[in-house]
Amino acid sequence: MSDSSRRVEPMTLLIGVSMTIGYGTLYYPFAILGPEIARDMGWSNSFVFGLFSAALLSSAITASFIGRAMDRFGARPVMVLGSILAGATLVNLSLVQSVVGMAIAMPLIEVAARMTQYETGFAALVAIHGRQARRPIAHVTLMAGFASTVFWPLIHWLLGFMDWRGVCLVLSAVNLLVALPIHLMVPRGPRRTTDQPVAQPTPREPGLLLPGNRRTSFVLMSIAFAGGSFLMSAVHTSFFVILDQLGREAALAALAGAIIGPMQVMARLIEMLTGERVASSVVGVFSSTMMLLGLGLLISALWIDGPIIVIVFAASFGVGQGLSFIARAILPARLFGTDGYGAITGKLATVRLFAMAGAPVCTALAIAHTGVAATLGLLSLVAVMTVVASWGLLRIESKAAAGHSVVPTAA
Repeated sequence: MSDSSRRVEPMTLLIGVSMTIGYGTLYYPFAILGPEIARDMGWSNSFVFGLFSAALLSSAITASFIGRAMDRFGARPVMVLGSILAGATLVNLSLVQSVVGMAIAMPLIEVAARMTQYETGFAALVAIHGRQARRPIAHVTLMAGFASTVFWPLIHWLLGFMDWRGVCLVLSAVNLLVALPIHLMVPRGPRRTTDQPVAQPTPREPGLLLPGNRRTSFVLMSIAFAGGSFLMSAVHTSFFVILDQLGREAALAALAGAIIGPMQVMARLIEMLTGERVASSVVGVFSSTMMLLGLGLLISALWIDGPIIVIVFAASFGVGQGLSFIARAILPARLFGTDGYGAITGKLATVRLFAMAGAPVCTALAIAHTGVAATLGLLSLVAVMTVVASWGLLRIESKAAAGHSVVPTAA
């Protein structure tokens, strides 16, 4: 592989910064600001996080519209508008004084998130690099994997001398002063070299599958991506409760949570270095398998004492989580091509976000009514479904790459 293919392009680096801001200001802050908002407004934590789940559901409805907008207008105008909306909605959140105001503010923030997080960043990279976007996508996810590492300490520090409303204003300024200028610089399509004619049209790269032969792959992809998001959402929101039910200390949960982040970054770094030598669907298989392995280890903690089993779970689950983001970026382009990439990923995001939003409620109810053992069993069942769907995609990609894709007959 040439040195140029390994080099991180400036635009990729900048998109990585903007994606870090997208997650660091519109997703991760609510783990810290949620209790602060509840305390200040006299609400319960469950009410505030319930609004957050409802907002995720509303964003699932808008995801497909945003995807189609990216295909029609390009990723850049969507990202630019998203940064402006992010800044405005965070200012609006800082001014909330009632339940109604909060109920309006949270869905707007989630719409801004859909316009400034991975789906739009990946679409921009696919527009620039086509099916060669795999490495730039890995670079971006490698950087954005540190979003919580950067913004959680920053928010904790800010709360030392200002309230949550002031923090929202700071996060708004970060979107408007840093992310917005970056998004204004995002090109609409492939960069033109000196020997290319100025009027050269943007190439549309076909996928491995013909348009009439994609339904099964889309269904399997929906199951795989939704299952992975369900598991990540369930574990992240209920991990402290699960470990408490397993008789482990909160300090161990905090340590395990700290391990998940670096492990997902390490997995993305390894994927970036292996690059095209590994099939796109293999990344999905490995991701889902590692999450299933992690849940299996957590189940074994019902009978095995000590912290080691929980630490190994965190490492395994972190690797699976890190690779899942890459899989959902590269598989659609690989199988379906770059034409209509935004609409396809928007539809996939709709299914995935519904699963992601429902996971905290489902997990909490399962723990309350069936116990932690049955809950872990149910989560493992979801993981098994995700693994099966991922293996199905691997088989489809392998056959298509070998030239065995079935040509649809004329109607």
